[in-house]
Amino acid sequence: MTQFLIREARPGDESGMHEAHMRSIREVCVRDHGDEEVKGWGNRPLGERWQKQVRESGSWVVEFGGRIVGVAYIRVAKAEPEVHAHIEALYLAPEAIGKGIGRTLLEIMLDFARNAGARELTLESTLTAHGFYKSFGFADTGPLRLKEVGGSQVRSYAMRLAL
Repeated sequence: MTQFLIREARPGDESGMHEAHMRSIREVCVRDHGDEEVKGWGNRPLGERWQKQVRESGSWVVEFGGRIVGVAYIRVAKAEPEVHAHIEALYLAPEAIGKGIGRTLLEIMLDFARNAGARELTLESTLTAHGFYKSFGFADTGPLRLKEVGGSQVRSYAMRLAL
C-alpha cells in the first residue's frame, strides 16, 4: 500500500513542486475559479520560483508513489522588531485531497511561524481554500480582490491569523 510522505523540500524537487502546484490549480481550483481564471494562472512555466524556495527553509512536499503531489511554502522575514510570516503556497493535487494532508501541512507552517517568533500569519486564499483557512481561525482582511497571475485575473482573499 502506497502512503503519503510529507518531507522538507530539497534541491531536485523543483519541477515536481511546480507540476503539483499547476495540477492543483488546473484540476482542483478550476471548480471554483473557472477555465478563464485558470488559463494563465495554472499554466505558467517553471521559472526560478521553486529554486529559491527550496534553498530557503520553510518549504515542504507531499510524495505519493514516488511523485510530488503537494507543496507548501511559508516565507518568514525578520524586520526588527517584528517577524512577518506569510504562506506563499499550499497546493495539493486531487489524489492528496481529503486525507488530512492540507491540515497537516498548515499545522507544520503554523509551528514554523511560531518558532520563528511571528505574532501573525498572513496569506492570500483561493476561493477553493477560503473555507479551509476560515476553519483554522483565519479572518479576511478585506473584500475579495483581483490579482494578475500568469496573465489571468485571479480572485483571492487576503487573510490573517493571530498566533
